[in-house]
Amino acid sequence: MKNLDPITLTVIQSGLQQVCNEMDLVFVRSAFSPVISEALDRSDGIYDKTNGELIAQGELGLPVFVGTMQFGTQCVIERAKNLQPGDVYIVNDPYLGGTHLMDVRFVKPFFYQGKLFAWLANTGHWPDIGGAVPGGFSAN
Repeated sequence: MKNLDPITLTVIQSGLQQVCNEMDLVFVRSAFSPVISEALDRSDGIYDKTNGELIAQGELGLPVFVGTMQFGTQCVIERAKNLQPGDVYIVNDPYLGGTHLMDVRFVKPFFYQGKLFAWLANTGHWPDIGGAVPGGFSAN
């Protein structure tokens, strides 16, 4: 795959980007939070199976999450053991590649023909995740 012509490269890139856009549409349609569905406080991406580097991102949502999702995905790759189809890792720890507690990441290993092929991830801002004060921001 070293010698891809520009047209083939663009077709592959656009296809991967469309997968991310489809991920985003499902995310929007299933979100209970208007912050995710209407304020676009979300993002989706496909990441490398071995090192978690970004392969493709969606055109919708906030681009800032794509950078933080890479670090969050890499943290999951370092910690996840015995991966199985159907696994989903949920991360909102700001110290594990996050931004703040209300930005929740879903990271999923994607298998093709029984082998790990890539990682899929999305991030969305939840208005409240519980805690001592509404919104999760406490001055104490």
